Amino acid sequence: MANRSLTMPFGVTEPAPRHFIHTPISRAFSGLVAALADHVEAERDISAADSRDPGFATWLLDAEAARTGVLGRIDAIRSAEVIRPEDRPLRHMAVICYLLMQAGSNAEFLEARQVLDRAPALFACPGDGAVAWRCRQMLRSTRLRIREMSALPCHIDPCEIEPDVPEIAAPVPA
Repeated sequence: MANRSLTMPFGVTEPAPRHFIHTPISRAFSGLVAALADHVEAERDISAADSRDPGFATWLLDAEAARTGVLGRIDAIRSAEVIRPEDRPLRHMAVICYLLMQAGSNAEFLEARQVLDRAPALFACPGDGAVAWRCRQMLRSTRLRIREMSALPCHIDPCEIEPDVPEIAAPVPA
């Protein structure tokens, strides 16, 4: 005969305050992190491809779909109601991502990017609980995706960057 023994503690399957529970904003933001990774990967494929390559049209469609996915997730975040304080920094980061995606020049992109460094309190989740920890993780991952976006030619046009050329001094008469 077998003895009966419990292998799981009581209540482990029940939501508890110490566990992370999604809100509409955090759920959409979690999807935004994945959508940004897809966007970066699709844009990398295009930037490394030759436009005469037979697969280029498919890669271009993938990049456009990835961009649409990012903007859709951002819209979901912007339209969702803030339920807890940790939703605010997620919403702020989503607005920055929107500005970065819509930037039409290097100056606009860099200006939106600098907000992350100039106003760190807008993107901070203070606290010690599971909710604050998970939100900080999502914000950290988004910052990494933004750093990767900064290296893409669709966001930072290399032709707009002026090279650092030292001024040429006037010739000295002999």
